[in-house]
Amino acid sequence: MDKTIFESFEDFLEESNYPQGKKKIMRSAVDLISTKGYNGTSTLHIAEHAGLSQATLFKYFKTKDDLLTAILHPVVPGLFGSFFEELLTFETTEEKVHYFVHNRMSYLKKNRALIKIIFHEIFSNNQLRNEQKFIWNTIQDKLHTLHKKLLADPRVDPELTIPQMARICVGPLLAYFAQLYIIGDNDEMREEDLDLLEKQILGGLWK
Repeated sequence: MDKTIFESFEDFLEESNYPQGKKKIMRSAVDLISTKGYNGTSTLHIAEHAGLSQATLFKYFKTKDDLLTAILHPVVPGLFGSFFEELLTFETTEEKVHYFVHNRMSYLKKNRALIKIIFHEIFSNNQLRNEQKFIWNTIQDKLHTLHKKLLADPRVDPELTIPQMARICVGPLLAYFAQLYIIGDNDEMREEDLDLLEKQILGGLWK
């Protein structure tokens, strides 16, 4: 179970053998925290929203931080999973960027409630900052490999560092996600917008 990569939080819950009460608590927490924020959501609110008692919540989770970790940690591996391996199978930089944009935007959309929690809490929540460090430590070697592959293309700026490459590639996707699901009202992704994201990323990579 722990080694399985899940593309969405809901997939994880569906496949888990958790008691129904625990699943209800976790779904309720995602629903409330993504809309009201971590500090604006109490364990009592989470339990009531799930139709359960606060005692039931504490039966499964000792603290609200434990609950947040239980929500985020199973999906973190899905941020990448086999993604890097699949990305490296594409020959050209354009093909890699096309796959990156479409695959990762699909992932962000499936997990938009969780991603909204990360957006809202990343700068103030110590638990989320620890998750951020965990993610970075998990992908450093893979980013190094991708960096080398991209620099093998003579059109790519040879002076680009790994952090710069990550900002160029990830920044436009997060901005578009925020436009759709944080500032906007759950608008649909448009193909022409995804095409523009590809152009923006390629423009940042080229010399």
